[in-house]
Amino acid sequence: MNSNSQPTLSRRNFLAGAAAGLVGLAGAAGLAGCAPSAKSAEGADLAATGAESALKEPTETREADIVIVGSGAAGCFAAYEAAKSGAGNILIVTKSGNATDSNFNEITGTASVETAALKEAGETFTVEDMYQRMINYAHWTVNARLLHECVKLLPSNIDIYDEMGVETMVLGDRYNFGFLNVHGFTGKNKGVNFEEGLTALGVEFLYDAPATAILMEDGVATGVQCESGKDVINVNAKAVLVCTGGYLANEEKVAAEYGGCKVVNMGSLNNTGDGERIVLAAGGMAERIRGMGMNDIYGMNEKSTISVFDANPFMQLAFYGGLLTDPSGRRFMNEYMLAQEPMNGGGEATLHEKRYYAIFSEDTVNAMKDSPYYQNIGAPAVWTSAATMFNAPLADFDANLASAQEEGWCFKAPSIAELAEMTGLKALPDTVAEYDSYVAAGADPDFFKDPAFLQPIEDDSTAYYAFEYNPSAFNTFGGPRTDEQCRALDANSDPIPGLYVAGVENGSLFCSPYYAVGGSCSGLSQSSGRVAAKAMVEYIANA
Repeated sequence: MNSNSQPTLSRRNFLAGAAAGLVGLAGAAGLAGCAPSAKSAEGADLAATGAESALKEPTETREADIVIVGSGAAGCFAAYEAAKSGAGNILIVTKSGNATDSNFNEITGTASVETAALKEAGETFTVEDMYQRMINYAHWTVNARLLHECVKLLPSNIDIYDEMGVETMVLGDRYNFGFLNVHGFTGKNKGVNFEEGLTALGVEFLYDAPATAILMEDGVATGVQCESGKDVINVNAKAVLVCTGGYLANEEKVAAEYGGCKVVNMGSLNNTGDGERIVLAAGGMAERIRGMGMNDIYGMNEKSTISVFDANPFMQLAFYGGLLTDPSGRRFMNEYMLAQEPMNGGGEATLHEKRYYAIFSEDTVNAMKDSPYYQNIGAPAVWTSAATMFNAPLADFDANLASAQEEGWCFKAPSIAELAEMTGLKALPDTVAEYDSYVAAGADPDFFKDPAFLQPIEDDSTAYYAFEYNPSAFNTFGGPRTDEQCRALDANSDPIPGLYVAGVENGSLFCSPYYAVGGSCSGLSQSSGRVAAKAMVEYIANA
């Protein structure tokens, strides 16, 4: 990261600011945001989904009733539910190096309904309302019973946080959905709270021990093989839950799913698709739905820092609703979608491009030094997220603008024509001329963008800017198909005895694009871990 780059608005420091306000005021969405792990993506070679899992001769054998692969939201909530349901000898094996080394530790909020805090805030949105919203948004592409079971557990997820000593507060309706649901976390390192709380319940953690295969016997899952340094450990278990957090850190897998689009990973470097690979190798079936929890803070560029907690504020300009172009210099979307719906429709649109560019005049950019762009264009009421996210001038303006240029993702030229030549955006002059005609007419006949976001580009400035961005995301979702008990299904849609899948790699729970509900990934991941735990306890009791 360039030494001139200064901390700016982030999911974490925004939450801290929101905590100073009253419950129910506009706040961060808390949509499963997370920061990259400091740990390298070791084991990425294991992530070729569906590859055969070759068992090694174990150097150690351990016994467990339930083994959980992954220590994120799904894994921790599954361990809690299993322990509370009377299960003993619960072991979590994880690639993570410690309790803070996961997306779960970094998320800033989670979805819920019908909690005491929501009722106190006057919110009447119910479990039934949430389920209806989600299943209809998903167009019934998910497992309807599984989704319903997970939504029903959302209220009590907050009770578990309370029990673990993790404080929450209701955040505002940032994206103008019409209801409050996101519970933001007011402290840091919730992973430590859960490690301590789960250990007190008898749960054991085995860190730095990525699972490499499911142990199978006569078609039944009987444990996992994992590796810890030079040790190869076979964990014999009565039930196995896989919840390793998706595959966003596996560039080869992402490329296979999304073509030549470069997606900047804002999440854990541990999430290389190991869980899906070992489940499919054990006979599981991949679900057809694939999606991403898109970065809802601002654009990113692979040439710069990838930490959402300490990014150049000029990354924000991607989400300002101005003129965006593809690498040819042509518009490709209604830019308001990225300004107001970045995690679903807007973010999804960027995945169609290798990279994209935000075009501004120098006068417009310079005005952001003293006042926020949101205010400069009249504080449009339809841009509700900007009221909390982009309501300040750009921090350390001169130094950060210089850094963006030095890093090679900000381009400046005396004219639009010269800017097009510099960047290779060949169609840019025609695009700008056409766009400015839309501005003059007050209407966008291409994508019907709200007129409040139709701001002129060519305005007699002495220079013009193009800011380059890559799509960026916090996590993937999609993976093995399961039934409503999170049991992994084979190619005949029959359950594989003893094998369960939860979290974002449960392919039957998440739709594409991201649900239009803040905190969906974390909320449903937690609930699915609990659903799987209940089913595993019953499975073991009936074995």
